[in-house]
Amino acid sequence: AIAVNLRKLVERDEGSILLFGIGLSVAGLMIATVSINVASLWVTRNVLDGIADGAALSAAQAVNADAIYRDGLGTNLRLNENLARAKVKQYVEAANVRSQVEQFSVRSVEVSGTSVTVTVQASPRTAFGYLIPISTPVVVSAAKAINKVR
Repeated sequence: AIAVNLRKLVERDEGSILLFGIGLSVAGLMIATVSINVASLWVTRNVLDGIADGAALSAAQAVNADAIYRDGLGTNLRLNENLARAKVKQYVEAANVRSQVEQFSVRSVEVSGTSVTVTVQASPRTAFGYLIPISTPVVVSAAKAINKVR
């Protein structure tokens, strides 16, 4: 009696297992796609963190020589804003940043006395970017460096 009931259940299946399998496959592909895109965002953020750190450290070396000659060395080295911006530009060109990330730009270089903050942005290379047709995500990173005399 049990074998007969089981046979009737199998005969009434009518492809529902196939639909379930297709549904699981689609769900798995969606999860993989989202995971790959999130990993791409994470990698881009890490690359930008390194670029921002290097650019800020480079800009922190832009010491205002005129202020040193005028006021002496002291404990803090004041930075030259124009020279700091030039150092950031030199660093970006020397590091060949544009080959590492897409649509890279230096958003801002803020010099405040002895410190400099560099903010950069880029678009990640998403493997499945066509699934985000609304807008391209932008990743932003900032780093601050302080120039002190010990």
